[in-house]
Amino acid sequence: MKTLVIANSAGGVGKSTSAHCIAVAASEYGKKVLVIDADPSAGLTFACGIENPRVSTKEFLTGQFSVDASIIKSGERFSIIASSSRLLAIDIDQAISPAKLIELLASFDLVIIDTPTGVSRITTYFMASADLIVLPSTTEILSLRGALNSKDYAESAGHSGQLQLLITKATQLLDDEFKSLIDEDFALLEPTIRSSLQVSASQSQAKSVLTLDTKSEVAADYREITYLLLEKLELI
Repeated sequence: MKTLVIANSAGGVGKSTSAHCIAVAASEYGKKVLVIDADPSAGLTFACGIENPRVSTKEFLTGQFSVDASIIKSGERFSIIASSSRLLAIDIDQAISPAKLIELLASFDLVIIDTPTGVSRITTYFMASADLIVLPSTTEILSLRGALNSKDYAESAGHSGQLQLLITKATQLLDDEFKSLIDEDFALLEPTIRSSLQVSASQSQAKSVLTLDTKSEVAADYREITYLLLEKLELI
């Protein structure tokens, strides 16, 4: 089992969209995938067509329910532990240990964690045991600043691997100067994820763009990125 954390302290960068699309693509590649929505705003949970789950990430992390009781099967071949605003009340010090978390989820090939915007101990909790951390970001300065902040959080959590920067909502090719600046702090994932109105349309229908517009450019981008990530995680 490998864990992939999706993080950026800045909002509006495509964290939940990326977690959703990577989960669908990894499932298409034959992997048994679990998504944990660790964001109290529950955007990814809603994007999967789930509202007000009886068991949420909070109850799972505090050991109130088993893995089987916490999991919901999505309509896109992956499983999800859904979130709710109840997660705001969690005392992360009372959560199961990261080592125990890995043990409980060992039956999955890939566990993807969608983390919240801003500074959160929930994010560093998951970063501590992450095999790979992906930071979705636009090319705007506030998004990149959020990625740099997330790099600091990862280091404070004891994560020693190089963080992967995924440029989303791209409207043009990245120039060499931008790439050289990024390379100082991150491993740049390519291709970039092209900007697409289809992403917003898919969210309103509780499906990923890979399901609703399977031959679109953005779907192809996410499939290529997912294959690369699976290679990095030695799952393919």
